Amino acid sequence: MYKKSRIIIGAITSICLLTIILGCSPNEQNSETVQSRDRPFVETAESPATKPISAPIHSLGDVISITQKNLNLQFTVNSTKVHPGKGVIQPNKGNQWVVVDTTIVNQGQQPQTFSVVSFEVIDGNNKTYEVALLASALEDIETPTGEISPGDQRQGQLVFEVPEDTSNLKLLFQPNPIECEEKSTAAKGLNCQPIIVKL
Repeated sequence: MYKKSRIIIGAITSICLLTIILGCSPNEQNSETVQSRDRPFVETAESPATKPISAPIHSLGDVISITQKNLNLQFTVNSTKVHPGKGVIQPNKGNQWVVVDTTIVNQGQQPQTFSVVSFEVIDGNNKTYEVALLASALEDIETPTGEISPGDQRQGQLVFEVPEDTSNLKLLFQPNPIECEEKSTAAKGLNCQPIIVKL
């Protein structure tokens, strides 16, 4: 009888523990954190509003000469368009991808390397947006970044994810962002104002 009671008590205890464990485990997902199964959510790389930049504003098609310490470049924004995305590679809902086609010509004597951190777009409210890295997976997008040998040029597309109602976009091109972050270097022959092109 005593042995039978111990078995019953043990069974009841196990059931209680199982109920507690199941009761504590999450059985509902927060609707704000549920992601689409078609593609992962990618946060738009949007920065807070910044102060207006006081630099000359260029137009599409302008061939812009950039001659600084260790730099001799020609930079051109050829065209812009909105990309609809393809398959699961899409901008976030309410946003769009703006494609900026550019050409960089290295007229100097040294190889020059450019990365996505050299480029941003800024809207009419002075909010800045970084390059949308997800869009680089699109087969019709070829980045203009990388190393450019002396005398060579590189043409390619930069993609930025911005809200659909964004207006007055301008491209910011900073040829030497790392050097310009260092105040001591910036004082040694570098112009750290970005090149601005109205899109």
